[in-house]
Amino acid sequence: MSVPEPFENVFRDALERQRAQGLYRALTPLENAPSKFVTRAVEGRPTRCLNFASNNYLDLAGHPLLRRRAAEALERAGAGSGGSRLLGGDLPLHAELEAALERYRPTMPGVSGESELRSRALLFNTGFQANYTLISALGEALGCVFADKLAHASVAEGLRVLPGPFHRFRHNDTEHLENLLRKHQPREGGLVVTETLFSMDGDFAPLEELCALQRKYGFWMLLDEAHSTGGYPGLHGRGLQGISERTILMGTFGKALGSFGAYVAGPPEIREYLVNFGRGLIYSTSLPPAVLGANLGALEALADPGEAWRAEALRKVSAFARETLKRRGFDTGASASRSHIVPVLLGTPENALRISEALARAGFHAPAVRPPTVPAGTSRLRLNLTAAFEEKDILDFVQALEKAC
Repeated sequence: MSVPEPFENVFRDALERQRAQGLYRALTPLENAPSKFVTRAVEGRPTRCLNFASNNYLDLAGHPLLRRRAAEALERAGAGSGGSRLLGGDLPLHAELEAALERYRPTMPGVSGESELRSRALLFNTGFQANYTLISALGEALGCVFADKLAHASVAEGLRVLPGPFHRFRHNDTEHLENLLRKHQPREGGLVVTETLFSMDGDFAPLEELCALQRKYGFWMLLDEAHSTGGYPGLHGRGLQGISERTILMGTFGKALGSFGAYVAGPPEIREYLVNFGRGLIYSTSLPPAVLGANLGALEALADPGEAWRAEALRKVSAFARETLKRRGFDTGASASRSHIVPVLLGTPENALRISEALARAGFHAPAVRPPTVPAGTSRLRLNLTAAFEEKDILDFVQALEKAC
């Protein structure tokens, strides 16, 4: 029997392989992380950088209303929730926020378009926790899961623990999905999982085609709206049209809504089922009061007609950025014309790292995204646009990018 290699060598060797492949990762502390400008260390010196890595799409993180509601909740209920929601951590603020979510997206159209089913909401601590819990709990009940190949890592982790089968369909390929459904769909209908706006490519799921397949095959569908929540009124932000009562929406507060946490919206029995069988919910301490207050403030801000400029500003600057990059010869992949996620494909990890570091020296924070987050050969800068950007910011960035390349 051989003696195991000392554990420190196992970890060290794994890290050395990461470095050799250009895949090593390190934390980059930022001051004022959600803001348009951040301060970070560049070659040992504090450097003010324009921030292209923030998910604060609507620029709500510093909004006075969110700050005020967070402070009020902290004063009212203290710092922590006290436990999991089933064992002492279920506060009135949780119910207030879930009720506000149900007003935010009040109904989900029935299959026929004539009936309406009241949507019920359930809070989770993160989008990762929500997806993992949904897939592990619902997939087990429904017999089989079909997930888009480029769905978030949290989806993949949920698939890992399923006792039954799962299948990955080619990205946005509904023909491939239908072939899998014909061959493998269980009697319970199964669960189809996709993102509405894909976080690395900036393209949208073919929702009309998916809804047509849902009517034909009767499966349940989980739509991950993490990156589209709040940003697309009438399309993704306040709910989707044409979906059936077998559709579950997962949204987050930590991106466009400027705070932290996640939620699930769907038929009442799904909420009840997750409270009973969703291990990620049952065994986690619930969201604390200050976060719940900030989230209530975010929904309040979205309901204010005076804040509607944010989504419009985001769409305009995103379109300008994509058009400018394309005009200068950069590859933005499949990023959709109305998407605020704009990748700049650069090929190898080494090339993406080199360009990202050159941009940091020039005052732009745009981290390299490399495998396994994205497929091999597609390392990139993933530009996240926010409502705080102006056209001049984009022009300055593109000029620096051309020099870095």
